[in-house]
Amino acid sequence: MRYVVVTGGVLSGLGKGVTASSIGVLLKSLDLHVTAIKIDPYLNTDAGTMSPFEHGEVFVLDDGGEVDLDLGNYERFLDVTLGRDNNLTTGKIYSEVIEAERKGEYLGKTVQAIPHITDAIQNWISEVARRPEPDTGNTADICVIELGGTIGDIE
Repeated sequence: MRYVVVTGGVLSGLGKGVTASSIGVLLKSLDLHVTAIKIDPYLNTDAGTMSPFEHGEVFVLDDGGEVDLDLGNYERFLDVTLGRDNNLTTGKIYSEVIEAERKGEYLGKTVQAIPHITDAIQNWISEVARRPEPDTGNTADICVIELGGTIGDIE
């Protein structure tokens, strides 16, 4: 698996989503199978309850996931079906790590950002990127990752 990461700078709304989608289309033109993941730094678990005035419109996926509008662009540009797990938020990761801690999966260790949160992020990306595409059963050769937010975001 290869990864292409698209990040921004100090301004929001520069078109990272369309850029990531376009990179995916170029890679598909080389007969590569491409998937996409959007990482959002906010603590919400999904975009469903966020104000559209603050965050923008919500896109609803086939599995019912309420996600960032960029995932709709990925689906259309790349002609793939994505799921709610293709949108990773800080809230999802923290929830997963806290749930694992409550189940005793850390064997009494002090749960910390490093390594527990960072490992959870890496595992999430790796697992989702390797998932077969529901409609075709193809697994991706390349995963385009859009890292949302801006440099200096408090999240």
